[in-house]
Amino acid sequence: MNYLAHALLAEPHAYSVIGNLAGDLVKGRVEHHALHPRIADGVRRHRRVDALTDAHPRYLELKDLFSREHRRIAPIVLDVLFDHYLTRDWSLLSTLDRDEFIDGVYAVLADPEAPLPHALRERVPRWVGADWLRVYGDLDGVEAVLARLERRTARHLPLTEALVAVQGCDAELRDGFHTVFGDVRASLDGLVHPREGSERLVSSRTLSSACCDQ
Repeated sequence: MNYLAHALLAEPHAYSVIGNLAGDLVKGRVEHHALHPRIADGVRRHRRVDALTDAHPRYLELKDLFSREHRRIAPIVLDVLFDHYLTRDWSLLSTLDRDEFIDGVYAVLADPEAPLPHALRERVPRWVGADWLRVYGDLDGVEAVLARLERRTARHLPLTEALVAVQGCDAELRDGFHTVFGDVRASLDGLVHPREGSERLVSSRTLSSACCDQ
């Protein structure tokens, strides 16, 4: 799963959203980082989502749609494509208004009182400035995201080439996304951490009602 999916799969609290978005940036054991408990729970939830996704039989079938040459980078392409299908089919997967939800996420990240992990805080101005949660709506946006990832890797990864190679599998990829996303969401039901404290004040003040009240 990619950023938009992780935000939607977070618990409806500002600190949970922060933790879920910071999941790839917090390295190693969560307890080794000085994170607010709710944010730490969000990081763990992010990792649970990734583990469930990676082990899902339908996800493994989607990886097999890629050629042998591209299979090792298939997870990167699938992550970005999953946010594309989530954007396309948002109304089928959430009762929330997508733009209000995204604006709520941006408000959380911009809150100067929110204890963002350092690596996330460094990236927020660039990400929000680029409106990064809205770029997945069409394949041009997906390709642009993959092209930026290509430029940032030490050795060239043919991500855009892999995307072009599977574009004829759009229906199968889209159906696979819905299966994986639905099963992961169902597996998360009940994984709620009823913590009390100041994080609830932050969520009520900065996270839009669309993002908070899912």
